[in-house]
Amino acid sequence: MATTKKYPVYKYVLAAIDVVTIIAAYMLAFAFEERWLNDHAQMSVAFSLGLALFVLANSVVAVFIFHYLGMYQIHVFVTIVNHVGQLVKGLAVVLAGVAILSFFSKAEFVVDSRLVTAYFAVSAFVLLLVVRVMVFRWGFLLLARSRIFQRNVLILGAGENAKDVAANLFLHDYVGLRVVGFLDDDLQNGTVIFNGLKVLGKVSEMRACVQRFDVGEILICFEKMDHTRLMEIMEQTMSMNAIVKIASPLYEIIPLRRAIEHYGTIPVIGVFQSGITPGREMRKRVFDVVLASAFLLLLSPLLAIIAVLVKLSSPGAVLFRQSRVGRNGKQFQLFKFRSMRVGAENDEKRKEQMAAFIQDKKKFDPNATTSTKIINASHVTPIGKWLRKLSLDELPQLLNVLKGEMSLVGPRPCLPYEWDHYEEWHKRRLSVTPGLTGIWQVSGRSIVGFEDMVILDLHYIQNASLFLDIRLMVKTIPVMLFGTGAK
Repeated sequence: MATTKKYPVYKYVLAAIDVVTIIAAYMLAFAFEERWLNDHAQMSVAFSLGLALFVLANSVVAVFIFHYLGMYQIHVFVTIVNHVGQLVKGLAVVLAGVAILSFFSKAEFVVDSRLVTAYFAVSAFVLLLVVRVMVFRWGFLLLARSRIFQRNVLILGAGENAKDVAANLFLHDYVGLRVVGFLDDDLQNGTVIFNGLKVLGKVSEMRACVQRFDVGEILICFEKMDHTRLMEIMEQTMSMNAIVKIASPLYEIIPLRRAIEHYGTIPVIGVFQSGITPGREMRKRVFDVVLASAFLLLLSPLLAIIAVLVKLSSPGAVLFRQSRVGRNGKQFQLFKFRSMRVGAENDEKRKEQMAAFIQDKKKFDPNATTSTKIINASHVTPIGKWLRKLSLDELPQLLNVLKGEMSLVGPRPCLPYEWDHYEEWHKRRLSVTPGLTGIWQVSGRSIVGFEDMVILDLHYIQNASLFLDIRLMVKTIPVMLFGTGAK
């Protein structure tokens, strides 16, 4: 089976080819501009090692940039125009990084020659164009059709959506996916669904089918399903040695379009089974402490100004402490700048509205400012309205981050009475440390529905990485500045 648990083999092959190609581009650049090397004719061993590390590091960083731009996704590297466009973007980012490094670094082995950089840019573009767009693309299409790069696919569901997916994979055979059959709880074994492909059993028989048919990829294709059942199925796939993707309207709420790949005309979203591992959790904690400390230091003048304004705006303490539910249901004291009048947190009407929102009994106008932050506007102080609009009232939670009760990025903590109304699958959103910002903050923030918010949080947990955290933090900045969705 040409696959690993997370990525197919061809993606590793292409990444390795990219590293070698970029190193070759640097070698050509040095050959074209010998004067830079001649200026370092008396090269020491330390210089040689440093230069080798510089070139290798650039090539590895380029791979991460290419990955971020989706250049290892099938629909990108098999379509020439899209591929060339992403290649230009990727090289532009790499060159910008090299320019910044050469400007700030005084290390002798860092390439600071404009001619070398120019030769590298041209060489890298030409070589990658030839190797990626021509040679690898042609080789991949050939091997995919000859089944060397082909992966067996098991489809969950047997409705119209599942048929469309199977038809697309059959018509677009260049993606290298071969459907072995379907699993469905409502149809009998042996029922023909498409082109002779049959129902192989119930969803509960998934593990046996994965082993029997050497399945490398599982596609979840249900049109409609209870969210609790969907979470159960996704958890069932976690321990299986197969890639899991969703080709279904069930996850249309997910906004990170980069995570979407296309099999023919069908968009699919990858589900990373690894989630937040102990190693990632440790790196995330270091990341949180370093950045939270830096933010507190840099923002201290702003924090002081806000504290004075809060104190002058209305009677009461500057900081508001509130019990929140964190990881695995454990409660902690969350810090905020007080934005409402004293006692506003005891608003029983708000609690009833929030309970109805969670239980989906209250119907919201999609064009109105629906919100998980259901508040009585009369309780908000004049300065509080501005603070809430820009989410500046949340800044003291950097202290919660330093205490380890929160992370910079993660699902938002909920109130105890909200937790009491959660269904079991809702509670899984807080199986990790809650965050100061998260995926739904950049997805319309307060305008998404409750179950949409839960789905977004679960998507974050399943795809967690420092790279994703950085991306979400960057996306949060313009949302805060323009105050979109916060109330």
